[in-house]
Amino acid sequence: MCSCNGQDKIPKELKFSFDYLNENWDSKEIEIFKNISENDSTTPRNYHFGIGMYLRNNLLRHHEQSENLTKFFDSIGIHHYDDMSSIILTSYHRYLNKQDIELQSQVDKYVEYWKPIIECDKNQRIRAVELYNKYKVGDTLRIKMPVSENNTVVDYPCSNGTLEWEFDESKDLSISGIITDKYNINSETNVFFTVKILTKNHLETEIMMEEVNIGDEFKVGLSTAWKIE
Repeated sequence: MCSCNGQDKIPKELKFSFDYLNENWDSKEIEIFKNISENDSTTPRNYHFGIGMYLRNNLLRHHEQSENLTKFFDSIGIHHYDDMSSIILTSYHRYLNKQDIELQSQVDKYVEYWKPIIECDKNQRIRAVELYNKYKVGDTLRIKMPVSENNTVVDYPCSNGTLEWEFDESKDLSISGIITDKYNINSETNVFFTVKILTKNHLETEIMMEEVNIGDEFKVGLSTAWKIE
C-alpha cells in the first residue's frame, strides 16, 4: 500500500471488508468496478445493486465479524446499513485505484444528510406528545391530510427533512371527528388517538388506502405530517 495516498490509514475493519469482497467477487467484476469513474452517472456506491444488498445481508448482518463492523461504523457516526455498504464500496473503489479513501469526508456527507431528518423526527415526537396532552377523550378536532393522485390520504415521513406541506381544499382531505380513545404503544412518544369521523369534505377519498366513512373510527398516529387542530 502506498502511504503517500493515505492508504496506510485505512481502518482494519474496512481492510477486512476489502478482503471479503476480494474473496466473494470474481476478478472480472473487480476489474470492471475498478475502472468506473466516480464522476460517471453510475458511481461506485450505486454500482451493482446486488453486491450492495449482498454486503448488507451477508457481511453486515449475518457474518461472524458483523458485530465488529457495525460497532466500528457506529463509532464514526454511521448507523444505517445502506450507508455502511456505500462507504465500503466507495472506499474499495478508491483502494483499488490507489487513492486516499477520504473516510472522514464520506462520513461527514452522511452525517449532514441525516442531521435535518433527525431534527425533524425529534420535533415530530415533541409535537406528538404536545397534541396527546392537549386533547382528551370526547374532544372534537379537525384533521387535514394530503391526498395522492390515487385519491388516498398519505403521510410525509421525515426523510425529506421537513413535514411542511400546503393544504389544497380541492383535493386534500379534511375531516372533523371526536376522540374516542387515546393511548401509546411501547413508548411515551409513540402516541395515538382513535377518532370517530363526524364530517368529511371528500366522501370518496380513502385514508391510507382504506375506505373510511362518516361514523367510522380510525387510528391517528400523532407523529405525522397531518395537520391536527
